[in-house]
Amino acid sequence: MNTGPRYARRTDSNHAELRECIRDCALAYPQMHIAWVDTSNLGGKVGDGIIQFWAIGRHRIFNTHILEFKSSKKKKFTVSQETNPLELVRINCRADIFELLGVNDWELS
Repeated sequence: MNTGPRYARRTDSNHAELRECIRDCALAYPQMHIAWVDTSNLGGKVGDGIIQFWAIGRHRIFNTHILEFKSSKKKKFTVSQETNPLELVRINCRADIFELLGVNDWELS
């Protein structure tokens, strides 16, 4: 399977921080059953990771998202990311993760 052009597989400068934030959320919110797979080593259109979780609320909805980490709001998607037939969810900072999960950031509480 071709995932797009082959480039050096580099991660954004905030990749480790965001990955750890997701792992911390999985521990902090066990009722959400957060599952995370880091796919940054695959390159191309795949994205930086795949997250699955049960949304907290009146209706339990199972969510699956392909995440693309960017270290700045100024950074743009690559051509292969733009043309991806699947929707990539852009994550710039930890606040974006908490917004996606629909929970409050414990550091802001």
